[in-house]
Amino acid sequence: MPSVSFDSYLKSIQKNRQKGSERSHYPALKALLDDPANGIDAVIEEKGNKAGIPDFTVKRRDLLVGYVEAKDVGSNLNSIEKTEQLQRYLESFPNLVLTNYLEFRWYVNGKRRLKQVLADINDSTLQVKNTEKIAALLEQFLNYTGDIISNPENLAQQMARLTKAIRLATLTALSQEKNKGELHQLKQGFSEVLLPQLTDPDFADMYAQTISYGLFAARVGHAQNPGGEGFTRRTAGTYIPATNPFLKRLFNTIVETDAVSQIDWAIDDLVQLLAQVDMSSILEKFGQRTRQDDPVVHFYETFLAAYNKALRKSRGVYYTPEPVVSFIVRSVDAILKERFDLPLGLADNAKDPKTQKPRVQILDPATGTGTFLYEVIKQIYCNLEDIGMANQWDSYVEDNLLNRLFGFELLMAPYAIAHLKLGLALQELGYQFKGKQRLGIYLTNTLDEALKKSEILFGQFVAQEANEASTVKRDVPVMVVLGNPPYSGHSANKSEWIAGLVHDYYYVDGVLLGEKNPKWLQDDYVKFIRFGQWRIDRTGSGIMALITNHGYLDNPTFRGMRQSLEKTFDEIYLMDLHGNSKKKEVAPDGSPDKNVFDIQQGVAVAIMVKYPQEKP
Repeated sequence: MPSVSFDSYLKSIQKNRQKGSERSHYPALKALLDDPANGIDAVIEEKGNKAGIPDFTVKRRDLLVGYVEAKDVGSNLNSIEKTEQLQRYLESFPNLVLTNYLEFRWYVNGKRRLKQVLADINDSTLQVKNTEKIAALLEQFLNYTGDIISNPENLAQQMARLTKAIRLATLTALSQEKNKGELHQLKQGFSEVLLPQLTDPDFADMYAQTISYGLFAARVGHAQNPGGEGFTRRTAGTYIPATNPFLKRLFNTIVETDAVSQIDWAIDDLVQLLAQVDMSSILEKFGQRTRQDDPVVHFYETFLAAYNKALRKSRGVYYTPEPVVSFIVRSVDAILKERFDLPLGLADNAKDPKTQKPRVQILDPATGTGTFLYEVIKQIYCNLEDIGMANQWDSYVEDNLLNRLFGFELLMAPYAIAHLKLGLALQELGYQFKGKQRLGIYLTNTLDEALKKSEILFGQFVAQEANEASTVKRDVPVMVVLGNPPYSGHSANKSEWIAGLVHDYYYVDGVLLGEKNPKWLQDDYVKFIRFGQWRIDRTGSGIMALITNHGYLDNPTFRGMRQSLEKTFDEIYLMDLHGNSKKKEVAPDGSPDKNVFDIQQGVAVAIMVKYPQEKP
């Protein structure tokens, strides 16, 4: 950048200093950054039109380069770095310059890379120091292209950063909007049906994840349909797979609301990222039918760890190691074959003579990203392969699998990933989805049985999804309940329905436990075990196979729970995997007893079997 530009820039700054406003210097800074010959355009943002955005958006030929936040001349940038606003910006924007017009600081992925001072204020005049170093800093800022995305982990981390930008923009727009505005209506829809105590920050988080994973699913659909129109914010909805009608309706509703006009800049940043990604190489990692570790299994946990560690902890979201998942699924398959006279195990499509419904109906009540159901699909395919029926996969899935496989999930991001992952897995094995067939994965609160209704359009979509899930909970004779439910001592699930079921665990031989503080019976994992027990009880027979916190195995508070489970199930197999660092557990040889998860709480696998009454 030629020094004459800096001379002109500083003269303009000096001339406007008496106006006393940072905005009065915007034209000078824009002139310094603009480079028409190379297509560089620094757009001055009007805060009323866009929410949660820095002062300048810098683009090269309509493609985003980065952002600039300008403070008044002479402001102390050390102090500004510590403000909540700048911390949010550093968290959300991977390429950012902070300036007080005389000092420039360049940040990449939240970390400062360079700091240079163009001029000092000396007796009310500006004294030039070093134009070459400032020119080098701005050149690096303008030429930054971001990290190369070559695998699902890289993509998850970059998506997390841009999702934070959408969350910030949403929260800002929500604070500026009236109660009857579009965003408030959307929030009310979620609150009425799924999360009654939804706060503004929680809604902004869910909204951001909805958009982020809606766009991700759409980009995958776009990659599978080459030759179509370009991938943009407005065309994205058409590429969301028909296998997830809820997300398709939801996403189109969100994109079409007036509220998006305030945050479309943040959405467009994510669209640009996804449009530039080589999705075919990312997709190669999805739906791999191997016994090796599948990178997409890590996708959501990697995303959530970068996006919001606190949410990951509060919701108990931890990736289940593949050997654990495989062991549980293979065990269930073996029990079905050996104990229930179902020769095809999980693949068996025999019908109950009384109900004429398939006997082996499978539910993961805390689906997450679909890891367990993904393994179930692989096991079913292997079972068919063993008897030479793999070539009938397409017709088998349509007639004998989609109507037997169910999953429930409360969080939007893993819900979308599960749909995508399982849909790709079925296609990879040879199944072609037809028409508007959907997967039986529902966005719902497993621990809440009540039917839902809403007067709000957005809420109606959520209610329809939750009510379809309620039908599965109540009426489908699920025979297999499996998975890895969340562990959270301070449960966010306050449903009266599940509280009533768990109350059974407060009694031993009909007498109250008498515990001074039985709060651990309210842990989420206890509630999910109780749900699985209730569902198998209603079916009359079946298998519950879960990996959970191991506290219920020997803690006195859980003696009522243990007695209740003994009454329901005919056989209970328990594998305590230990790994409780809180108890300082050690292996038999004295070495540290490592956990299969990256957590302090020890875990155990439980496989509980209830036979039909006629079986001795």
